[in-house]
Amino acid sequence: MSPLTSNLGFSRSYLGGLHWRLVAVGPVRWGAAAPWRAARAALGVVVPLAVGAASGHLDYGAFAALGAMPGGFASFQGVSRGRIAAVALASGGMAVSTFVGATTAAAAPWLLVVVVIVWGYVMGLAVCLGPRLSVAILQWGVSLMIAVGLPLAPAPAGVRAGLVLAGGLLQGLLVAGSWVVRPGDAERRAMADSYRELSVYAGGVADGSFEPPSSVAFPAAAVLEDPNPLLREVTYLTWLDLLEEAERVRASLAALAARAAATAPAGAAQLRRLSADAAAVLDVVAASLAARRRDRIERARELTRRAAAIAVPTDAVGRPIVEALSGQLRAVARLVGSLAESPPEANRVGQTGGLILPHETDGTAVFAMLRANASLASEAGRHALRLAVAGGLAEVIVLATGLRDGRWVVLTLFLVLKPDYGTTVYRSVQRGVGTGLGVALGAAAAQVAHLGRWEPLIVAGVIVAAAYALFDVAYPLYSVAMSMFIVVLLDILGTPAVPTAAARVVDTAIGAALALIAYFAWPTWEAASARETFARLVETHAEYGAYLLRQLAYPGRLDAGRLRNLQVTARRARSDAEASAARLSEEPQRASLRPQLARVLIATVRRLVQAELALHVLAPLQQVPAADAREVAPSKRAALLDRLASALTATMSELARSLRTMQPAAAALHLRQHQVELAGQANPEDSALVNATDSLVDAVDTLHAVLRDHLVSPKECP
Repeated sequence: MSPLTSNLGFSRSYLGGLHWRLVAVGPVRWGAAAPWRAARAALGVVVPLAVGAASGHLDYGAFAALGAMPGGFASFQGVSRGRIAAVALASGGMAVSTFVGATTAAAAPWLLVVVVIVWGYVMGLAVCLGPRLSVAILQWGVSLMIAVGLPLAPAPAGVRAGLVLAGGLLQGLLVAGSWVVRPGDAERRAMADSYRELSVYAGGVADGSFEPPSSVAFPAAAVLEDPNPLLREVTYLTWLDLLEEAERVRASLAALAARAAATAPAGAAQLRRLSADAAAVLDVVAASLAARRRDRIERARELTRRAAAIAVPTDAVGRPIVEALSGQLRAVARLVGSLAESPPEANRVGQTGGLILPHETDGTAVFAMLRANASLASEAGRHALRLAVAGGLAEVIVLATGLRDGRWVVLTLFLVLKPDYGTTVYRSVQRGVGTGLGVALGAAAAQVAHLGRWEPLIVAGVIVAAAYALFDVAYPLYSVAMSMFIVVLLDILGTPAVPTAAARVVDTAIGAALALIAYFAWPTWEAASARETFARLVETHAEYGAYLLRQLAYPGRLDAGRLRNLQVTARRARSDAEASAARLSEEPQRASLRPQLARVLIATVRRLVQAELALHVLAPLQQVPAADAREVAPSKRAALLDRLASALTATMSELARSLRTMQPAAAALHLRQHQVELAGQANPEDSALVNATDSLVDAVDTLHAVLRDHLVSPKECP
């Protein structure tokens, strides 16, 4: 049986459960509409059209709009300077693509096969760079195939490429212009959302849900990695302090939840009441940050009163954790108060010694990442080769058959062929349906646009604004709006709307079908890479847990930066594993790491996370001044913690090996014995440490049992 036949041989029951998802519009996330962002990006498209219409060169305005349109999507990536970098990368590549596509189509159409292969490989490999850069580079292929439909000699092609570059850079200017409009608002909104998430989590603990917090980073983390360059440095540092306190509060709440889960009902009830008080304070924090400027001082004073009112009973269960949480909430109140009492950020522009310049990925790191993934050993490398070959074959079919507007075949394939199964399958079908409806509506809209001089601009502006607004709402809805806009814009350039609409429906269907065939001919199943993803999950948590234990063993040697980096790395690994499990559930059942096992592993690691966060809260509490650390003689307790850390590392390494080979792990390395010895040597004030290490060992033992009982025989693996 051929690989294609084997991969297409899905069970009828699986397809029966899948068919409704292929045609479903959802999930529809109306909260992601972002109308102001859509209006800004739409303005970047409409302005060139308006300038072109006013000057009598509407075709020039349309070419600039063709550059501004993909640039608008690139501007959605990043926050501040990151958006500028994405737009600049997209715009430069689009200009080159426009020139190459137009001149090659005019001089040597069959040479387009080679061009498509090269562009396809670059776009496919770019997925290893993350969403911001990969989305920007994807626009190169869009501009290439649009330019192919309008062949030109080098001189006019150069003019068009310049217009495309100008349109793209206009989007960058609009992004930069948004910096001066109420600077600091993005940071305030993101931080308010972050503390609102904490309030919801604390409320869940108060209601009796003792689960660990989400693996997703706070919304403020991405914003503060790429802040508004016009923020004053002292303001920016205050935001960083608030984010750090949010991380500490999250760890304390997780530790409180873990303690409540392991405590008798009376003690758990006390901890739940304290968590409810914390939730109320955190809700006031979010409200204070989101308040209008005139209300901020009063909200900050209310926050200070609420934070100071949290009393820690002398007989509180888990007193060290509760005291830490109470102190953190008071620190948050002080930081929010300092922001409320300071002058508005807009009045402070230019008063800093220098702009806040966030770290950007430099060119050396980008090329190193591309070079590392330019191999069939990586998922990005395999996807790049598949996209290049499929694109080249699609272009050969277009040229050999003479398909009308055949560029849409290759363009559709570029847009819907992705590294994962679920996105490729769903987008292929949903884009075909969305395009069919969109081009029909676009043809009707183009007829309306013919009624006058300015009507084309109004129609195009409304449609492209809707497309930008729907970009993150639902892919099928976005496809409808974007297809309408392309038909209207090409009609402005002189391409008849109705024939274009009919041809594009056919070509989009062909491109989507080729994308599906290409994926199933050489699939990149998540099951193959999931082993490594889950092995890294285990290893990162082993490193994080062992570092915490050793910091508790030897107080005074705490490296806060190292500890935070380990925590972030472990959280990212858990997020990657959760995403991998979601992709696994989209795929046909295979004999490797199954979705059921992936879900059990994630549930078990969540227990491990809760124990680690409980240890994280204790580490700073037991820190002593560095100058005194040399005078602290190693104790038996320290030696036991050190041995427990070593055993944890060895055991988790064996579990990671088990995941990579899909073979049952060897016997556990007596973690429980080390923990029991530690509990026997502990003082009464070490009860929180004993409880945390008990939960840690229990989670690791459960992880070992899961892998022992659920792994399939190697003979069954593909």
